[in-house]
This record gives sequence, C-alpha cells and structure tokens, in this order.
Amino acid sequence: MFNKNKKSKILFITFFFVGCLFSASLLKAENTKNSEEKTAFRFSFIHRTRFVSWDNAIHLDKTKKSDSTFTRHRTSIALSWQPHLNWEFNLKLTNEFRIYFIPSDREFSLNELFVDNLTAIWKKPGGLPLIFTLGRQNIMLGEGFVVMDGHPLDGSRSIYFNAARLDMNIKEGHNLIFFYAYQPEKDTWLPVINSQDQALIEQPEEGITLYYTGKFRNMDLDTYFIRKNIRRAGSSSVGSGINTFGFRPSYSLNDNLQLTGEAAIQTGTYGEFGRMAFGGYVHLDYSLRGKPPIPSVMTIGGICLSGDDPQTPDMEGWDPLFSRWPKWSESYIYTLIPEYAGKVAFWSNLASLYGSIRYNIGRPAALDLFYYHLIAPRASLPTLGFPGGSGKNRGDLFISKLNLALAKGLTGHILWEVFFPGSYYRPGADSYSWFRLELMYRWEGECL
Repeated sequence: MFNKNKKSKILFITFFFVGCLFSASLLKAENTKNSEEKTAFRFSFIHRTRFVSWDNAIHLDKTKKSDSTFTRHRTSIALSWQPHLNWEFNLKLTNEFRIYFIPSDREFSLNELFVDNLTAIWKKPGGLPLIFTLGRQNIMLGEGFVVMDGHPLDGSRSIYFNAARLDMNIKEGHNLIFFYAYQPEKDTWLPVINSQDQALIEQPEEGITLYYTGKFRNMDLDTYFIRKNIRRAGSSSVGSGINTFGFRPSYSLNDNLQLTGEAAIQTGTYGEFGRMAFGGYVHLDYSLRGKPPIPSVMTIGGICLSGDDPQTPDMEGWDPLFSRWPKWSESYIYTLIPEYAGKVAFWSNLASLYGSIRYNIGRPAALDLFYYHLIAPRASLPTLGFPGGSGKNRGDLFISKLNLALAKGLTGHILWEVFFPGSYYRPGADSYSWFRLELMYRWEGECL
C-alpha cells in the first residue's frame, strides 16, 4: 500500500493542483449560470500565547533535573475563498516559537512558517449528496479516540493530515466518511520558510478510513474501519499493518443523562509477527445545570487500553493510531515518553476509573475538576528499566482547569495537573506538577 515518500509527494501535489485546475474550469461554467452569486473572501487571524512550567513529568525523578519553563507563541493567518456555493478554497499559514527560561541554555529561534492547511472543497458535485475535500486538512472523528492528530511530534503547533476526504450523506442523519492520508516524517511536501527540519512523526504513516455516523431516535452511532500502515524507517523501527474495527454509541437516557462509549479491536501485523489488541472507554454524563455550589455537569467513566506482553513475539498493546494527543491529560503524555521509546502521547497499557465535575461560574468562566486513578493492565518488567516497578498501579492524577471567556474573540484558561506515581513505577518515584496559562485571540471577517 505504501508508495515511496518522493513518489507520494509528487502524487499528492499533482492531484491537488489538477483538482484545482479542474475546479476552476467547472467554476467558470457554473458561475456563468449563477452570475448573481458573489465571490466571497474571508480572512482570519488567530494568536495563542501559553506559559508552561513543569517538573519531573518525564522521568518522575528529581535528580534528572528535567524541569522546564517556557512560553510558546502560535500565530496563524488564514484566507478562505468561496467563489460559488459549491466550491471553497482555504489556505492557512502558521508559525510557533518558544522562549525558554528553564533550561536557560536553549537558544531562541523564530522557528518555521509553514502551510498549516491548504484545501479545495467541492460540495454536491453533479447535484449528488457528496463533499470532496482535497489537501492538507484537520480531521477529528468522534471524540478523537482514533483520529485527531496527524503528527504528534510537533505538539499542538498543528494537527493536519495530507488527505483526500469524501463525505457522503446517505439520508438525513446518516453519513459516510472516507479518507486516505499519508504522513511523512518531515514537512517536505509544501514550502517551509526558515526550515528547522522539524520532525513530525517517527516513521512515515499511511491511513485509510471508512467511518459511518447515524442517528436513531435517542442514540447516535458511529462505526468505523481504519487501516494504518507504518513504514520501517531505520534499524530500530518496526513496520506494521494495523486493522482497527470500532463503534461508538451515545445514548440519551433522559434529558439529564447521556451514556457514551467507544470500543475497538486491532488485528494485523507487528513486523514479522501478529497483532491482537483492544481499547475503549465509557462515560456517563449527568447534567444538573446548576449554579455553584451545585455543579452543572458530573461525569463518571472508565478507560481500558490493552498492554503488550513482552514474553510473546506478537503485539497485544493498543496502538493509538492517529490520536496521540492530550485526550485525557496534558501532562501525562510526557510520562509516557521513556516508557515507549521516546514516543510522546502513546496511549497504551492504560486503564482508569475517573470522575469529573464542571461548575459554571457566571457567564465568563467554567471550572473543570478531574480525578483519574490510573492502572496498567500489564505489569512492567523491572529488567526493562523505566518505569521500573513491579505492580500495576500507575498512580493518581488530579486536574483542574479554569476556562475563561474574557471578551469578544478573547479566551483563555488556567490549567494545573498533579500526579502521584504508584507501584507501576520504581520505588521512590517522584510526583510532578504541571501548570499552564493560555490566552487566545481570534478575529475573522469578510474581505470582499
């Protein structure tokens, strides 16, 4: 299924520009028939500033002195052109740079200016209930359990996929999504200004997804099949072919109770060996719509992601596919790095019972409180080094997040996470604290 990177790059760019030229020829004919429709340009500006500080989150060891304190500044400008009701073209450019206080020897760099999104969208071709999207685009399916982030190594700087996507409306309330994506290790497909040779993913990845969503009275149902191919990119890497079959029902028990779950199994290969893994979650949300001290929403839930048995050649550990992002915690994704050979946010061998409470504090603010009791379905082998413990108790994670709506277009949050390690980690493993302050400004308007 895999093409070589250079060949894939040529095919992607060729298809995109041929698609644009084909679109332009059709637009000329369509606009002749619909001359009363105006060409619309929309411009948007987004700037996000974060202050981040944490200690011990990677190694759970104060002697490693892996503390970090920095600011990160992400700026995006985007232009959208809709020359016809059925056509839309989008371009988004992004830059993110950091200023480090700890460690103090990190040199300052303005980093890269890169193409974050570049898409051509064709709606209702030939009057059919289809939407075709070609190019660099963001894709999130469901709650982001299997599809959310195309390349985790650059953090939240960008999450795009190089993809061709087709949305089909089967009938009212029932839709089918198909997309093909290819993710190279680095951004070599489109121009990058001031290139820093930014790594995006450890090994080239390819994905084919078929995703169905439907509404049935009090229930929403998603079902899907995802094929992910991972190309071997060095002597220490492992090539794989992963088949994932899953479903996600969400059922309204009454006006106040919503029960949601997602479960999937994985088959395929891990190098020369086989693969069999499973993953899922469930949560029950109770909406009280109260004012403090009464919460507005209360949630209880559970997570289960299978772990690998190191005593067999096969792979039993859950692969997070295209969802290596901070779904459950912004900080714990770093603790997973040494456990999974440097892979950030590699959610696997993890289970949890958790609860959360949301308080709406007046109109401009909402406070979220979370508690996770984390365990490992499979205990660690002390001979493997980190995490170094002999038990299955990963520990206890506490999260508080204050979300702020400060003014029109201006939002922010204050996030604090604390983790206390358990017997899954070496005796004497240190706890960590993780703090973030964010301000984000967004403006958009019509240019013409």
